[in-house]
Amino acid sequence: MPKIVVLPSQLYTFVDNDGNNIHVNAIALREWCIKNKPEIFWIPMKYEVAVQMVHDNSVSQKRVKELSKRKDLDPIIMVKDGTFGDNGGPNVLLVDGHHRYFLAACRKQAVIEGHVLEEAQWRPFQLHDLPKVTKEELIATPITKRNY
Repeated sequence: MPKIVVLPSQLYTFVDNDGNNIHVNAIALREWCIKNKPEIFWIPMKYEVAVQMVHDNSVSQKRVKELSKRKDLDPIIMVKDGTFGDNGGPNVLLVDGHHRYFLAACRKQAVIEGHVLEEAQWRPFQLHDLPKVTKEELIATPITKRNY
């Protein structure tokens, strides 16, 4: 059974298939986006991504219910990680907005508003020298409530 790791609520952590960790201060990045207003795109929704969020323990039912009372939601934040997929397009990480993305999927939206940041925009918010976690540990980590 994986150990439960307590991660700061402002931290976004991604664990790739090789076990490499990427940690991003999501709150600071979100504040940077609010201040600097990078371009907002219509991002196509992928229902299977929303379903995977449930399996990965990335969304809280309580938080989705709280957000469902709102008509307008803030843009999500996706970041290009410097790699490319089989289709030739850039791979992205959803750093901020898992609950908003999941809610948009529940609402059967075709698109969601979001920022798609270049590496130069988000890498300054990447944190280094943090304890390494496995995918299993990350999934076992409780979801914390955020104040937005």
